[in-house]
Amino acid sequence: MQDKASRAPGWIRTVLLLLALLTSPILCCSGTQLLDALPSAWLPGPLDFMVNLFESDARVENKTSQTLYLTAITTTYGDPRVISQNIAFRQRNIPVKPQNSVLLQYDSADFPLAGIVVCRKDGDCRLLPVNSSQVYELHSYESLERLEPSWLTAIQSSPLYNYSNILTIGFSLVPIILFSGWLFLNRREKSITG
Repeated sequence: MQDKASRAPGWIRTVLLLLALLTSPILCCSGTQLLDALPSAWLPGPLDFMVNLFESDARVENKTSQTLYLTAITTTYGDPRVISQNIAFRQRNIPVKPQNSVLLQYDSADFPLAGIVVCRKDGDCRLLPVNSSQVYELHSYESLERLEPSWLTAIQSSPLYNYSNILTIGFSLVPIILFSGWLFLNRREKSITG
C-alpha cells in the first residue's frame, strides 16, 4: 500500500516528458543566441561562418586619460538607432577605461555601423566617424566631430541594459528542468518497483 502511495502516477511522468519535448525548441533557440553572443575568435571557422554570417565588429581603443562611454549607431532605417550588443549587458554608453579597448559588434547586412558616439561622464557626446578600418584609436576627445541632436535623442531613448539575453537563458532552462523531473520520477519509480 505504501509503495503505491509513494509512486508518482504515470500520467505525471508522461506530461513532464511531453512538455520537455514541446519546449525543446526554446533550448535550441537560446543555444543559437548564446553562440551568437560569443566573440568570433572563440568559434571554430565553419561554426563562426554559420552563426555570425554578416556579423562585423569594431574595436575602439581609448588612448586618452579619461573613461569614455561608447554607443554604436546605425541609420539604416532613416533615423539613428542604437545597435544592440550581443556580447554586452549594456546596450549603450559602454565604458572603456583609459588605455583599454572595447569590441562593438553589428550586423553588416541589416544594421551597418553609421558612427560611434563617444560620451564623457558629464553627458557631453561627440561622434567618431566610421571608415573602412575595424580598429579605431581615440587619442583626443576634443578632436571628434560634434554630435547631431537626433543621435543624442536616439541614445537617450534607448534602454541602457539588454534584459532579453537573461530572459532567453532563463527560458532555456524550462525544458532542462522538465526533462530532469521526468528522469527523477522514472528513476524513483524503478527504485521502488525494483
